Amino acid sequence: MSTEYTSSLSNTPPPGLVEAQHIAVTAAEQTVATACAGESEQAVFDHLEAYARSLGAVDFWTPTIVGFGPGSLSCFPTDRPSDRPLWDLDIGHVDVHPVTADGWWGDCTRSIVTGAHPRHHELLKTVTDIHNEVLSSLKPGMRACDAFAIFETLLDNTPYRLLDRLENIGHSLDRGDSYSNGYLNRWNNTVMTGAWAFEPFIGTHLYGGKVEDVVWFGPDSCTILR
Repeated sequence: MSTEYTSSLSNTPPPGLVEAQHIAVTAAEQTVATACAGESEQAVFDHLEAYARSLGAVDFWTPTIVGFGPGSLSCFPTDRPSDRPLWDLDIGHVDVHPVTADGWWGDCTRSIVTGAHPRHHELLKTVTDIHNEVLSSLKPGMRACDAFAIFETLLDNTPYRLLDRLENIGHSLDRGDSYSNGYLNRWNNTVMTGAWAFEPFIGTHLYGGKVEDVVWFGPDSCTILR
């Protein structure tokens, strides 16, 4: 983690991080709200990146991810948008990682549901509820594995499974760096300080749902950046 703010870690998130995450959340949520049936993954990808740049992003620290239908089952940096269209009865996600002019990184995922398929809506509600419950349980001094344990207990009470191929629900995040303190999984005993991205990704063998926000762990409090 950058020595710029670890030496004086405070309960208030750094303004640069707040700005980067504002860009990420705003771009992801606007894209999800305006995506229409018939648009391809590539078209939504182009819109998302252009909108993030209009908000102040100068680059993206890992590739932007857009996945619809079968593409909703994977959300990984090696995924690339295709000409697969969003159907009028579908589920998918966008995951954007903007970089600001002064080098701060953001990270946000939001899911898209089109039409009235009840299973898609049930999944989106479940992953959102789990995400919010995990976030509301976070405390300073908590280890990454402790947060994962809360998630796993909640997931066990649903019909869904964890879809992340590395078996985690997030990672550390820093100015100009990510993953340096590891992942939010059952094996990471690291005490969480600074910024961590929480991104539960769950579903069935047919489709998946994902939501992501960044949390700032100060010495006495946790702040969700939305």
